[in-house]
This record gives sequence, C-alpha cells and structure tokens, in this order.
Amino acid sequence: MNYVLKAAPLTAAALAPYATVLRAPERKAVVLPEVLEKGDVPGHHAFTILCPNPVDASVISVSALERHAHSTQSFLPITAGRWLVLVAPTAADGSPNLSGAKAFVAGPEDAICIGRNVWHAGLTVFDQPAEFGMVMWKADAGDDGILHQLDTPIAVTI
Repeated sequence: MNYVLKAAPLTAAALAPYATVLRAPERKAVVLPEVLEKGDVPGHHAFTILCPNPVDASVISVSALERHAHSTQSFLPITAGRWLVLVAPTAADGSPNLSGAKAFVAGPEDAICIGRNVWHAGLTVFDQPAEFGMVMWKADAGDDGILHQLDTPIAVTI
C-alpha cells in the first residue's frame, strides 16, 4: 500500500498525542519536565547539535521511522527554516501504524519534545542547512532506538 501524506501546519493540539510543542505561554518562563525526563534504564542525558542539510520540499520520501523506548527526544532549532515532523501510532505488532501517520510543517520558532516510544521520522529540513539542539536520555547499554525500514516509503507533500 502506498502512503501519501499532506503536511499540515504544526499546532500544539494536533501534535499533542505524540509530542509537546515547547513554548512559553504568555512569554512567561515555564519548566518543561518532559524534556529532561529520566529514562527507565541506566543512562544519562545527552545534548547533541545536529546539522542536517535541506532536502527538496517538492519530493519528500520517508523510508524509515524510529522510536526510542527509553527516552523522549527534543528538537530545538538553533538556525533553521521549515522542517518536517512526521509521527505515527504503534500497531498491535509493535510496528508503526502508517494509516494513522500525520505530517506537519514546523518553522524555525517550533521546538518539540517527542514522547517516549513514539514512531517518528528523522530530522528533515527544507529551506537551508540547519542546526538543531537535540536532547534525549542515552542508555548506558546503547539501546537508544529502534529503526523500522518501511516496505514502501511515505510520500509527503507540503
């Protein structure tokens, strides 16, 4: 089966079942505990700077999804244009349920914290080379994520 998703503008309500949009309501400082949630296995928090190069926004093909059983994962734009957020629920067999997948277009002002065990696409940016801060719990045993190769890539349109 082919999956084609039309990416919608990112909203906190639409993303809420899968991730938290990180914002300070009314421009007042707020603590967001999910960003530094401790994992359920021995490990430590890690802050990584990711430097993705842009892809052609007219041809977006997602061939794999990942999830992190022991950690939330936060993406914090440092220098960025538009970027893709693609999430999916989990099917009964533990794989991504592609029929429930949703795609969103985030902007340089959008930081998110993806929930623990949520299937999501890797960081994909459109307009320019970018830098993102990424925060997550790194398991000491090195079992930080599950990568699921899709039989048929998801085509995303903007």
